[in-house]
Amino acid sequence: MPTHQTIRIQDTDIFLRRSGEGNKQSVIFLHGMRFSSLNWEELGTLDLLADKGFDAIAVDLPGYGESPAAPIEKEKVLPLIIEALDVKEPIIVAPSFSGEYALPVISEHPSDFTAVVAPAPLGIPENAGALKGTSLPFLIIWGDNDPIVPVENAHILDSVLADSEVVILPEGGHPTYLNQTETFHRHLVRFLEKL
Repeated sequence: MPTHQTIRIQDTDIFLRRSGEGNKQSVIFLHGMRFSSLNWEELGTLDLLADKGFDAIAVDLPGYGESPAAPIEKEKVLPLIIEALDVKEPIIVAPSFSGEYALPVISEHPSDFTAVVAPAPLGIPENAGALKGTSLPFLIIWGDNDPIVPVENAHILDSVLADSEVVILPEGGHPTYLNQTETFHRHLVRFLEKL
């Protein structure tokens, strides 16, 4: 079972769920607009990764889940969370709207991260130019009938990156990890273990 913790960024408490603390490689899970860190706990993702030797951390972004709203610019939130956690070169999992928090930071400071898992993130067209040539390993994972973020965005992202892999899940909706959890987990673990 994940432990529940809080960290502070700019005088705001950020709630998180963590499994595998003390393991060497940290994986930070963000969430979509209608979701929170609770999803990753309920799906068993955090415990699954802890069992595989990872430090799995799911955070509630400011104003979501158990974290109060805070007037912090989106592109500052992730670096502040990483600093407060005191983890080195984490892997980032940024689904849906959390792409707007992660992609600008990753494009500006790719060497601060080990890899990125991108389940249908927002912000690809806006950040594709800045990400061009990034050699950070990316797993781009999408549902084939995503009604919110067009699957073409997966190929846009793939086309600008130097080290990326695209997985399109058949009959996967927008949050593919919800209706294709087992398949999502299989691809996630395979990607992380080959890094």
